[in-house]
Amino acid sequence: MRHRRAGRRHVLVVAPQCLPMGRLTRLEQAAAGLYAALADASLGACEPGLPDGRGGLVTGDALTSRAVLDTVGEAIDHAAAHRATLVLAFLGHGFAAGRTSTLHLMCADSTEDLRHGAVNVSDLLIRAVDHPGVDGVLGIVDTCHAAGAPPALPDLAGGARGGRTRLGLLMASALGQPAVDLAFSRHLTTLMGEGLPGAGATLSVSDAREALRAVLVGQNVSGFGYDADGEPLWVARNARVREGLLGGLGGRLAGEELTESLAALDPPLPVPDGAPDLRAALRCRADLLLRPPGPDRERALRAVDGLLVAVRTVAFIRSWIGAELTTARLRHALYSMLAAEGRLPATAPHLTDVGIIDELTFNHPATDRDGRTTVARFVTLLAQVCGKDPRGPELRAWAERIEAPVEVNDAIEHTARRTDGQRLGLVVSLHSSLIGDWPEVLDGWLLLDGSVIHHEQFASDTGDRKGAEGAVEEAVLWAEDHARPLELPLKRLDLAVPSGLLLSWRPEEAGAAMLLGIRYDVRLHWSSRLTPDAALRSIEPVVAARWEAIARCQGSTPVDWLGHEDLTDAQTLRGHLRVGRYARGIGLTRDPGADARLLELLLAYTPVLLWPHTGAGFPEERHGSLDRDWWAMPGALARAYRERWRGADGADLADLRAVWDDEDWLRFCRLIRTAPGVRNRDEGTP
Repeated sequence: MRHRRAGRRHVLVVAPQCLPMGRLTRLEQAAAGLYAALADASLGACEPGLPDGRGGLVTGDALTSRAVLDTVGEAIDHAAAHRATLVLAFLGHGFAAGRTSTLHLMCADSTEDLRHGAVNVSDLLIRAVDHPGVDGVLGIVDTCHAAGAPPALPDLAGGARGGRTRLGLLMASALGQPAVDLAFSRHLTTLMGEGLPGAGATLSVSDAREALRAVLVGQNVSGFGYDADGEPLWVARNARVREGLLGGLGGRLAGEELTESLAALDPPLPVPDGAPDLRAALRCRADLLLRPPGPDRERALRAVDGLLVAVRTVAFIRSWIGAELTTARLRHALYSMLAAEGRLPATAPHLTDVGIIDELTFNHPATDRDGRTTVARFVTLLAQVCGKDPRGPELRAWAERIEAPVEVNDAIEHTARRTDGQRLGLVVSLHSSLIGDWPEVLDGWLLLDGSVIHHEQFASDTGDRKGAEGAVEEAVLWAEDHARPLELPLKRLDLAVPSGLLLSWRPEEAGAAMLLGIRYDVRLHWSSRLTPDAALRSIEPVVAARWEAIARCQGSTPVDWLGHEDLTDAQTLRGHLRVGRYARGIGLTRDPGADARLLELLLAYTPVLLWPHTGAGFPEERHGSLDRDWWAMPGALARAYRERWRGADGADLADLRAVWDDEDWLRFCRLIRTAPGVRNRDEGTP
């Protein structure tokens, strides 16, 4: 089985109007539709092509040639920084000057046949494809003379990369031919949404070209491909290909790899199904062993062996874990593993047992020779999440069936170390100040497996921020002293903070010798849940139910975003909250500044609150950036902060603050309130 590229894909759709040539009435609509399809995780699987949350769709009447050049340059640099494939789409008016064959895109300042003030599309493609960090370029061109877009072959074969690159082009028209009414882009968007019967798991340039030729009359749709650095580029996932391509327990990637590898044999062999009894797969393997050795046979054997591992693993998970197997636990195990390894997927895999095992078996790191190491780690972690004993005889028997006893033993040890790192936790609370300011005394609890084993109070010498940070560090030293005899690491620090201090304090950046956020996963909570008034207690079941709804959500980020207009009238906002309008997490698009009353009002009704701590805010075009990291939260937020401190690209996530009052925190608050010495507030819920 070949190693598949699992890198990111970025998209930039550029659609300038050139009013002297006549307004294209469908340009903005066609560009937006194409961008939406390419950015859809289940179709184009692309992330926005511009940095800083600016999206990947650029259009308008005032878009000049200089602006287009600068914007595409930014997209190239952004793709290179992330080793991403770059999908560039150009829509609008185009010309090939005089008797030349080079396409120029017309912008707000363009004049037909004058190269000055227009954009040379071939030059832009060469700039992108020759950048050492860009993992290939896919171009989509919907203009007149679109076939003039391909660069000259000597330019592709030369350059900084010496020709080791990938370029694919899908073009709407021939040289000298008009492209009418953006029909090419509109039909391509429809094709991506509906899929193509009989094609593979992804639509290639040639697949899309032939399908569009069948429906576009009067336009000679063409394609171009140059591949000197790996696998050919693809346009979109094929919407017609469902997860169970093989039927039974076989997934989409298994079907694709088996289809390609078995077809390459001479003569070809039929593709086995994914039936649990594996008769067809075992028969196929026996037939392969009768063939003479060679690269084609070895690739096909790896594909069949991958199918055997995948089907046996899915069958084992279902029989062993049984009723404890839920989507939430599958997701928790998968994202915990991938986040710890620093390789969260750009697009979410199918969150079913078949889809996950298929992805891990056939789309694994190059360092994992056949996927068994990755699969073993996931299954042992899933067992731990579902309350099964990873050291039991059932797991050992499965290891023998997939011929991976060493990999499974290593995975058991890896999971044990990871579990040990989660057993201890320190909670430090600043709830003792009745006016929500810096307290004179902080409470600390050391938890083992969710139960309190030690409690202590720590004095703030100065009753201000400096004193509180000193008390937190004293609590950390106290907890480390208690952790040492237990021979367990302390990795998590939960801080319960009043509303006003949540807005002004970043405790993860405290620490005399080293930042707390480097040494520990620091999580913020709302301290009022430890000492709730009567009104807060009355809606605690609502908050708990909302957390359950957030945890069960399987779509995009379960957050309701509130803009400035939603927050201007406190009475209206309170009314919306009281009738349950915002039933998920809540996010703010602007920094709330010092408005502690706003935070108190919102936190009374939601277990998760996000807000930006930068002047740029967190506008709508950035919201989708959370989809990739959401299921690894709040740990993903701590990692994003660390990356930014160390000078790496912490992306959009590091611009956010978060209160994360999940099920474990709500349970802890109920537990502590029953203990002596914790006073309830009666200051009134806003």
